[in-house]
Amino acid sequence: MQILVTGGTGFVGSHAAEAFVAAGHRVRLLARTPAKVAQVFDGRSLPYDDPAHVEIVQGDMTDAVSVTQALDGCDAVLHAAAEVGVASSGPSALEGNVVGTSTVLGAAIEAGIDPILYTSTVAVFYPPRQSELDVTSPLAEPISAYGRSKRDCELAVRALQDAGAPITTFYIGGVYGPHQPTLDSALKGIVAAAGQMMVVTPGGVGVLDVRDLAQLFLAALEPDQGPRRFMAAGRFHTWREWTDLLSDVIGRPCKEATMPKPAMTALGRAIDAAKKVKPFDYPLTYEAALYMTSGVGGNDGPTLDALGVRYRPAVDTLADTTRWLIAAGHLPADAAPAL
Repeated sequence: MQILVTGGTGFVGSHAAEAFVAAGHRVRLLARTPAKVAQVFDGRSLPYDDPAHVEIVQGDMTDAVSVTQALDGCDAVLHAAAEVGVASSGPSALEGNVVGTSTVLGAAIEAGIDPILYTSTVAVFYPPRQSELDVTSPLAEPISAYGRSKRDCELAVRALQDAGAPITTFYIGGVYGPHQPTLDSALKGIVAAAGQMMVVTPGGVGVLDVRDLAQLFLAALEPDQGPRRFMAAGRFHTWREWTDLLSDVIGRPCKEATMPKPAMTALGRAIDAAKKVKPFDYPLTYEAALYMTSGVGGNDGPTLDALGVRYRPAVDTLADTTRWLIAAGHLPADAAPAL
């Protein structure tokens, strides 16, 4: 297959592109800044400079002309481009995600492409009304611009699916792993917990290895399957379990503080206020605190069974992620003596 990947210079999209090419497919990357491709893939497995395997086209997901041109000759598309993150999302995320999703998916449908893979997020279900999420869980009223944009995208995508469009949606949880071009809240959380302090609070997080997610995408590259929805929340861990697991990985106890939900959200508000006075890098915000303290697991079993993929142990994911954070200079080596 020839596969168009939007967001190919991002965390999820870059790993998906590598998996596609490794499986024998040809990838076309839609990139706003083509020069960034070399920066992201230098030293990695993707032969980004070999046109027999990878083609780079300049364009933006919100521009219908460049998207239509990029889709020409493609058999499938993975739409992984998005303004992401609960820590610092703003109004630009709202417009860009909705317009980009409508543009890419609409053009793919018009071109008769099948399958169309779309990366959604468990954020569309947050704050959750159930103790475990599945693909039938009710959409929630979001608590951030990012969440609102993805919820609005989700409504648009579901309308297309209801009309028969061959769109496969993945609801993605906390994604971890090596080679993240720009650190998001998940990896910043490891940096903070291993290098500063972890705040242990109610709730939890799904640990989803980005390489396993890429294998889910690869397995879903089948035409004539119609509309599908898959939960990919990852292996759920309470924050107590996550902290203990990271402590085992790095070989020493993380410095920690235990905090109930009201105190956690109040701390998030205080950090937001402090950042306005003097900006500093710390992943906790009020919105992030709400997500952390309301986190529940997802039922990924039907996804794994349908696509024939199995998740690696979360301890391996956190270890590989932490090793890369050290190698990339985001953490000092003495932060993880066991690695």
